[in-house]
Amino acid sequence: MTFNQKGITLSLCLSSLFVAQQASAVILYESPDDRLQFSGRLAAASTWVDNVHDDHDPTNFGSRVRLIHEHNFEDGWSSILRTEWGFNPWFETGSDEHYKRLQYAGLSHSRYGTILIGKQYSLWYDMVGVWTDWFWINGAAAQGSFSGRNGDGGFEGNGRPDRAISYQNSWGDWSFGMLYQTERDHSHSDNAPIYGNIGGQQVVTGFEQRDSGVERNYTGQAALNWLPSETVSLGLAYTHTSITDHDDDNNRHPDVNATLLGARWTPGDWYFAATAGDYHNLERNNVFDGLPDTGAVEHARGYELVALYNLRGYTPGSVQIYGGLNRLEDRDSDARNANYIAGVAWLLANDNLVLALERSEDDSKDADGGSIGNDNTAFLVRYDF
Repeated sequence: MTFNQKGITLSLCLSSLFVAQQASAVILYESPDDRLQFSGRLAAASTWVDNVHDDHDPTNFGSRVRLIHEHNFEDGWSSILRTEWGFNPWFETGSDEHYKRLQYAGLSHSRYGTILIGKQYSLWYDMVGVWTDWFWINGAAAQGSFSGRNGDGGFEGNGRPDRAISYQNSWGDWSFGMLYQTERDHSHSDNAPIYGNIGGQQVVTGFEQRDSGVERNYTGQAALNWLPSETVSLGLAYTHTSITDHDDDNNRHPDVNATLLGARWTPGDWYFAATAGDYHNLERNNVFDGLPDTGAVEHARGYELVALYNLRGYTPGSVQIYGGLNRLEDRDSDARNANYIAGVAWLLANDNLVLALERSEDDSKDADGGSIGNDNTAFLVRYDF
């Protein structure tokens, strides 16, 4: 079997690679059994918010670089090593602001499935959430993937979980995945004073060690896809994260329990998708206006819809016309973040160069039901290499 033939099997098995426009990657080394490639993205966007005066300066919009090594063993087995780093190539703050997006190793076989270990895309996102992440500028705000205590969904495990091991496989029309995330401690210990009463006066009688901060005990995640036809896909993902929130002697356990349903229909040049999520202790209070910044939202729900049409043959490259909805709501108040989105994108240079213009009509409300929406128009320039 040649390397190219093996590469086809590899790309089919390693569905969680999620490398945009892989054909444009630079091949640094290639042999019958090995390939080392470098790729990335440069992107900038400007946003004009209605009734708000600003300078509309372009800002970094997800620029990144990645290095991937693939090796093919005997009997159909393949391995992968991937590291990917986000950075700011425009040095807006005087620094490149680099950070780790992904870093994992894996083994794959067309029959036995794929195992990945390290910081990777979650099954929640890779098997369901990605279906509605099709807006070029806005979007993915209500599906729960990149929510939680940090912006990449790494702590709770719904976006790019760290310290994770996952397994995926397919049988006929069904695909199944499981992910486990090990503990991570964001807490610390201090010597806290112990007060007593001596002679009617409060004095320090000693010290004791007390914990503060938060600790992830583990995350368990599962996802299931069903493809009843070539154009229809249905998906389900579930996450449970065991969390200990240390607060002096009153430890709390705001465990995350979240479910995401998805459906996708892709007839010809059309693309339709929808997701609906139910989130307990996943979203943070500060994402909603009017709620105190005291931790996690006890119960939130999110809905995303996208409809897209590809226009081909009328211009160089292709044109996408699209629209949809992102809606995230707090179930215990009137607070919601809701945006109706419409846009057009021009894809050139084998779809590696993207020019996108997007309009967002904001229908958000604060905790008391007051309107807080700020409509905006945004323009994106992106190049994948």
